[in-house]
Parts: sequence; structure tokens; C-alpha cells
Amino acid sequence: MFTDCEITPYLVSRFYRAPEIILGLPYGAAIDVWAVGCVLFELYTGQILFKGADNNEMLLRIMELRGRFPPKLLRRATFSSQHFDEEWLFERRRTDKVTGVEMKTKMRIERPTRDLQALLRQSAGRLTEVEMKSLSQLRDLLEKCLMLDPAKRITPDAVRSHPFFQ
Repeated sequence: MFTDCEITPYLVSRFYRAPEIILGLPYGAAIDVWAVGCVLFELYTGQILFKGADNNEMLLRIMELRGRFPPKLLRRATFSSQHFDEEWLFERRRTDKVTGVEMKTKMRIERPTRDLQALLRQSAGRLTEVEMKSLSQLRDLLEKCLMLDPAKRITPDAVRSHPFFQ
């Protein structure tokens, strides 16, 4: 962990920004592992994995793929009140294009609504058995790179030794 780093929700390019940055948690090398996961997905599919117009939408897109944030993580986050209510319901914020008024919609997100394997398969086409194994290894690596809790995310050394790269 980088203890003397400024807590700001705008570190790193938005599409590769780890949730701990958006939420205002202490960060370290795990933010780079998150970004690597996003880039690997993009290299394989040609698509941006988390395409949000702002940090609030980024959290929504992350939860659609990874599920609900653990409340213990949200309790420690400096900026959680900007995105969650006191019961940890997500508050989707949008500005009405006509009136310019900010609208909030409370959302209970328990489980992912998007499937990483399905997203990878959409770009794959017809695969051989060897290619299927490689795709499965890529999915496993991405799952580990994109853990919501940075303490549970795969380490940079473990990324390098992952079977996908062997």
C-alpha cells in the first residue's frame, strides 16, 4: 500500500480505474493489476470492459460484471456516500439532458448481470480445444485481476506466473 498517496477519485484513465480509487480507499500495486485485467480484455475482444461516462457509471458497470461490493469495504471508503446510501444501495446518478437536474435511482445489486466468459466467447468465434483452454485460462486470470477487494486481487508476481502466460 502506498500510504502517502493522495486519495483522489480521478487517478488513472477512467476505463482502467480500479474501484478502490473511485471509492477513496488506500491504494497500491493492485490498481495496476486491475488496469492490466482491463487491458487484457480489451486486447482480446477489441472492446472496453467497463465503459462509463463518469465514476458513478463506472461503479455500476463494475458491479454488473463483478457483483455487489462488500459492505466492509464500503464502510472504509472515503467517497462511498457519493455512490451508496446508508444501507449500501447503489445510487445511480444521472443528469436529465433537458432540465439539467440530477436524478438518483437506488439500485440493489446482489449478483453480476454480465458474464465474463460469455463476453470473451462473443469475440472468439470457433475455437480449437487448445484455444478453448487458453480462453479458460484468460478468463481465470481476468477473474483474479478484477477482484473487487484489492487485498484479494492477484499480485503482480502471480500474474506473471499465471498459466495463461506459460
